[in-house]
Amino acid sequence: MGLLTEENRRELEHSQNFDDAMLTGMITKPFCIVLDELIQKKNLTTQMIVLNSNQSKSYINKLRNPSEKEVKPSRNVVIDIALAIDATLDETNSLLKAARHQDLYARDIVEAVIIWGMLQKKPGKQIRDILEEKGLDIFFKE
Repeated sequence: MGLLTEENRRELEHSQNFDDAMLTGMITKPFCIVLDELIQKKNLTTQMIVLNSNQSKSYINKLRNPSEKEVKPSRNVVIDIALAIDATLDETNSLLKAARHQDLYARDIVEAVIIWGMLQKKPGKQIRDILEEKGLDIFFKE
């Protein structure tokens, strides 16, 4: 369990009423909003994401559209998009949380390479190249 998760669990355990629990780091926005805000912040177009990921334009648009029935992307899709938009490690973990997935996990070789690349401020394309060189790019071809 992560530190915030453990702190929140203790808060919930010791609170007589739910509203009294002082919870931190809660997920407050749907994935589509978190993704769209990040894409706008980085001044990217859907086409740019499509060119740098394994996702279709229609799927990216579905993920970004709050008026559509909410689509829950797989963990690998979220990571694929994060690399396509050159997200930082914190941005990637925020996207994962918003999609109800766990943070990147340093004990998995593929994710350790991704974490390293993000911490080294390498662009997503370069991280993908490193994964391919190591024969780990199958991760995005599911």
